[in-house]
Amino acid sequence: MKKIKNFYIGLAAVLASTGLMLVSSCSDDIPAESYYTFTGEMMSDYLQNHEDYSEFATIVKRATNSTRGVNIMDLLSVRGQFTCFAPTNAAVQKYLAQNGYASVNDIPVDICDTLARTHLINGKAYNTVDFANYTSLPMVNMNDRYLTVKPDTLVDEDTKDTLYVNYVFNRSGEIIYAQRNDSVENGIVQPINAVLSVSNQSLPDLMLENPSVSLFVEAMEATGIAFIMRNKIKDASWNPDLYEDLHIYSGAQTDYCHIPKQKKYGFTAFACPNDVLAATYNITDLKTFYEYARGIYGGDTWETVQANPDKMMEWRNPLRRLIAYNCLDRLGIYDNLTSICSIDTKVINPTEWYSTMDSLTTIKVERLTVQQYLKGGKKNELYLNRGDMRRGSSTLGVHVFPEVSGDYENQALNGVYYLTDGLVRYDESTKDDIFNTRMRLDLYTFFPEMLNNTIRDGRTANRIADSDNPDVSVASPNYWFPSGYLDNVKINEDGVFLFQSQHNTYWSYEGDEFNLYSANESYDITFNLPSVPTGTYQIRLGFCAMASRGICQFYLDDIPRGIPLDMRNTNFVDRTGWFALTDGNNRTAEETEAAKKNMHNLGWYHGPRGVFNIVGEGHQDGDETVQRSYFCNNGGGGYTVRCVICTENLDENVQHTIRIKSVWAVGPTVAMLDYIEIVPKSVFGVEGEGKAEDDY
Repeated sequence: MKKIKNFYIGLAAVLASTGLMLVSSCSDDIPAESYYTFTGEMMSDYLQNHEDYSEFATIVKRATNSTRGVNIMDLLSVRGQFTCFAPTNAAVQKYLAQNGYASVNDIPVDICDTLARTHLINGKAYNTVDFANYTSLPMVNMNDRYLTVKPDTLVDEDTKDTLYVNYVFNRSGEIIYAQRNDSVENGIVQPINAVLSVSNQSLPDLMLENPSVSLFVEAMEATGIAFIMRNKIKDASWNPDLYEDLHIYSGAQTDYCHIPKQKKYGFTAFACPNDVLAATYNITDLKTFYEYARGIYGGDTWETVQANPDKMMEWRNPLRRLIAYNCLDRLGIYDNLTSICSIDTKVINPTEWYSTMDSLTTIKVERLTVQQYLKGGKKNELYLNRGDMRRGSSTLGVHVFPEVSGDYENQALNGVYYLTDGLVRYDESTKDDIFNTRMRLDLYTFFPEMLNNTIRDGRTANRIADSDNPDVSVASPNYWFPSGYLDNVKINEDGVFLFQSQHNTYWSYEGDEFNLYSANESYDITFNLPSVPTGTYQIRLGFCAMASRGICQFYLDDIPRGIPLDMRNTNFVDRTGWFALTDGNNRTAEETEAAKKNMHNLGWYHGPRGVFNIVGEGHQDGDETVQRSYFCNNGGGGYTVRCVICTENLDENVQHTIRIKSVWAVGPTVAMLDYIEIVPKSVFGVEGEGKAEDDY
């Protein structure tokens, strides 16, 4: 295996290729009364100096299997940003009694390690004011698991006024309100009244504990979906020690790109409960479930599959297709399935398109934020295969509830499940309606590894510059992927595929981007294109044109399409027809539309109006006074644009691929891959009185 340690790129190349503006880290304004008096202690001192946490301190000291051989208590003695959900001695004693341990010294070391990591987050100091925004914390704990958050509101019985809002984590540990937000030099301690529970079951086994989804799980078992989920936990063959983290020296700072430390698998199940199946679809047992699916997809009779149960597990079995379409091959934490980073949520709903476990199918996941298009939907919650309200669709989609009812956990060792108010189906009406829209796909959605390994988690982040020291915690680290790490991706020996993590100052859709580099002026990458219904489509690449870019050739199914794409800003206006709305020309509306049409005829589009970046230091996402829209954006000599790669017929029964190959560069080759749009002819080809494509 080839090892890469240092990768040298000039300042202009790196800053231009990432569309990066350097900003200092800043935190939310937090009321002064939310903090206890600063004591000057490190978190390690706090745990060992406060008698009420002595039992948990012992657990942390015994946790010796931490990364890079550092004891966790020692790690808590260094600078950084930590959050510690510290269970009291009474909470630990209750845990000991429930699990048959006489004392904390009887807990095996590996379990101490898991317990300590479960209660610690490295990279963010969470104050209680932060918790109101989440159903799960956006950063994983040190055990690589997400902590669920649920508010617990105390109301005055007489006046009915809210006295305060507290928070429960993993349905087990509640913050001790009077002692919340205890600040130490390297983080915040949130005392809790119970040891946090965490499931180590596979996803189907965890779902079996909830009787409300027993029929959905029975269908998962019968069709083999449950077998797949039980047997895909982690790729044991992945060895990060064969590679080294990668430096990119920019002259002014060092960007540190991490190698993924593991390759885990993950799954998401959108489970329709038994009562909804019965009331909505007359589904009461496996037979009626099968007959319903057969009505959508056709296939063998129930009697045939009963005589040969293996037929239930075949790819084209109707029930298998239906269940698989309601499942994803990635860990879809509720708040991470869409992102608000760089999205103007007042004008467009954050939306992603994911490949499902039903081969060659795609599902739409949409968060409702635009008041005008709620149409009875619940604001800020997720819907599956909701129609495009801008284009007149009336399909409301399937509601995904953020919480599982009762005291049931919904996050397993290798996945998560949610309750829905219906089944999602991939039939002809779905193809005609849901896919009759411009599909904008952030490139991370092409690769399940991004969510399964918490590489891309959907949070909004101000930039915290990566250090050249890998032991220093950063809020949003960058990564690079050797050939073989991402499934269904081929990268040549000289190419380096990088992920620049989310920052709201980037000129990048959803704040993140992929970059292709090569020190030898050569890269060549091929990956799968998500499937869409058979038809004619424009395929566009969204990126930021800058001086440091090179020229690359795009291929569809290994056949070159169109002319090579020049990603530089050289003579950009002349060769693309790009224009600014505020260039002093005082165009009429008709003249503006004519200029846009000319640009489109040349194969170019402005960036989306509904996407923006934050300008300047110290600003938070959503501050309207500093948002710069990607439409007509050319600040600093860069242009946020979309280029038509090709217009082609796509076949829903074929796995199409995209290949990108360098054809020209001066010095190190840099190509920015931000997002891809797949646009049906019903959208891009409309003229005259039809429903024309909008700019958003």
